[in-house]
Amino acid sequence: MARDTRPAIGITARTFWYDAGRRQRLAEMTTAAFLDAVARAGGLPFVLATRAGPERAGAYLDRLDGLLLTGGEDVHPHLFGAEPHRAIERVDLERDRFEIALLQEARARRMPVLAACRGIQVLNVARGGDLVQDIAAEVPGALAHAQLAMQDGPWHGLEVAAGSLLAGILGPGAAAVNSFHHQSCRRLGEGLVPVAHAPDGVVEAVEDPGQPFCLGVQWHPELSAAAGDPASERLFAAFLEACGGARSPPASNLRRDPVPGR
Repeated sequence: MARDTRPAIGITARTFWYDAGRRQRLAEMTTAAFLDAVARAGGLPFVLATRAGPERAGAYLDRLDGLLLTGGEDVHPHLFGAEPHRAIERVDLERDRFEIALLQEARARRMPVLAACRGIQVLNVARGGDLVQDIAAEVPGALAHAQLAMQDGPWHGLEVAAGSLLAGILGPGAAAVNSFHHQSCRRLGEGLVPVAHAPDGVVEAVEDPGQPFCLGVQWHPELSAAAGDPASERLFAAFLEACGGARSPPASNLRRDPVPGR
């Protein structure tokens, strides 16, 4: 049997409790839209178990060609030196630390990374940046960034910076995206540059020009890709193309920064 050569993509999960008859069970999951988007773009998706812990981040990446960070709960503000805003509803510090470890390991290996919604925020915190904890309260004249309608379709506009990796995928200038967040990047972390903004100034995308492919977007491209949006499909195709090379060697001898909060 021929060896499957599709790039192996690790996809982060969220932890939740669910009803199992008369009992509550703890589970980890990611949405089918992320799995489908990776598979349609030519990748082999793998869900990464948060409960494996930060110390196993390297062992995971030994088996992967790319890392995809997904949406979910807010990042714990203690990880960027702030006290919680009253608008924060749910955090998962275990997940935060695990994903930060994955990102630090991926950076050391120069592994391609795509980070969506919560993912862009974790990426920024992992690099030493911080977050706007509630856009409505902290950004004067802010748009409504947490849409309640048109789940797959565009909600607000943004401007993509010319010459960026993102512009090479979506095209420079005006674009429109969906929006399901109330937090955003504020001070950007080491190596990250802003490459898209909403009309109210909120950062909508960041990338690291020093990495082969490291892109964070504040929207949910997997949902619009599921609806057949060509720009979103190109985004996943570009990520998978970047992941298509030889698998990175173990980076056990490379320097890694300590995981915040550990």
